[in-house]
Amino acid sequence: MGAALPAGLSSWMQSSCRRRQPAGASSRNAAPAPRPPGVPSAEELRDTWLLAVQEEDAAAAGYCARICESLRGAEAFAATDGLDAFISVAMGQSTKGSGGGLMVALAQALMMDMTAFKEAVFETLCAAAHWPSLKGRIAGSGVLGVITATLLSPRHPASVKALMVRLCGLLAADSLEAISLGDPRRAEEFAKLRGQLISSGGVKAIVSLAATEGLAAPAAATTVAQLACAGDTAIRSELLQADAVPALLRCVARMSEAQSEETADDSDVEMEEDTAPEAAAAAIARLLAFEGDGCQEMTYPVAFITAPLCEELLAPVLQPSALKDFCDLLHVSGKRRAVEQVLRCLELAGSRHDAWPPLEPELCEDLRKMLVFRSDVAANYLQALHGHYGAKATLRCFGDLKSLQRALEAYSLPSASALLESLAATQACGQCGVIPQNLMACGRCGQIAYCSRECQRQHWKLHKQACSQKKEEPA
Repeated sequence: MGAALPAGLSSWMQSSCRRRQPAGASSRNAAPAPRPPGVPSAEELRDTWLLAVQEEDAAAAGYCARICESLRGAEAFAATDGLDAFISVAMGQSTKGSGGGLMVALAQALMMDMTAFKEAVFETLCAAAHWPSLKGRIAGSGVLGVITATLLSPRHPASVKALMVRLCGLLAADSLEAISLGDPRRAEEFAKLRGQLISSGGVKAIVSLAATEGLAAPAAATTVAQLACAGDTAIRSELLQADAVPALLRCVARMSEAQSEETADDSDVEMEEDTAPEAAAAAIARLLAFEGDGCQEMTYPVAFITAPLCEELLAPVLQPSALKDFCDLLHVSGKRRAVEQVLRCLELAGSRHDAWPPLEPELCEDLRKMLVFRSDVAANYLQALHGHYGAKATLRCFGDLKSLQRALEAYSLPSASALLESLAATQACGQCGVIPQNLMACGRCGQIAYCSRECQRQHWKLHKQACSQKKEEPA
């Protein structure tokens, strides 16, 4: 390269590439190179993005992306005209050669592979677009057309498509904080962008990616929820026609398929974890929870849950077959975060939409196992089942209440405390802890009951002393 690296960029690259020092090295040599400060100086930022643009330096552009991950860094980057420069690059402008512009950028998106430098430029725009103060500036630049063309082109790898999907979600859906301000002009501009995404076929492409097994699937699942929650009737109608929610459900169902493949594979080759089912379950949970989670406090203007179109969009999740499939996925081992997202979907389907699965021993056993591993979601869902089906029906389905009590005693949640109170008020077999239809009280003291004579006989060694003392107490 003809230009020298700025000091901050040089130190960052050195710290990123520095190898671990061997044992016995001096503390001076073992200390890692200092990372650049939270927000570099304006001169350093300007020198860095100028180097990136003039030399098409991917490392310098990547440094700008890292800076934009914080709000202060992103606003400082924009203040030095770096954001406008990167938008121009994304739109086809170049300091090398002649020509350029939107048509060139669209042609490059459709017919040319994306360079590492160009990918880093879009990563920077993606990082900056997370912040409401900069989101509208990027969205209004017209760069969404280039992003959509890149998404629709079959020549780009999954990593590039994932990046484009994330940008579509960020630039076509405004933040809830900005929506709550009720700016009609801003809302109209974002509605136009969603219309552009619909007319180009971008929404259907995103939905199709959500059901695939590629790297773009997690980003696509998240973007579907972004568009539905921060969109309007037009985008939700498009999501409905594209079968967005069934695509998410198919993605979630891959949890069990992945476990079967892992069980069947006896090789020592470490397979990359598929995070798409977890992202899809989180997206479904976000749709089910949209009316709450702070949206009401922000006076969000769209009544998502009560709109008939949105009820139709969510209908596949609330079907008994879908709820049963969710319950079956609770058996999957080794994917705790994904399983907890599935359980959150079940809890929200019941508490927000009154859709409950049958109360079966298999479901209760899965909840008991999750409680042992300190799952707050499991404790909350058990409390929800307790409120819907009643204390006696829910606790009877668990069988042994002693192990359930031990699991709940480790929690400090209000839901766990309420369940422990219910357990204390419920009479169960003194030996096995189950709640049968009929209990037989001890004939001597009448203070404990059993489900069978066999349980009474087995428990007599423990109960004998207390029973005798109770019998000897004066009436």
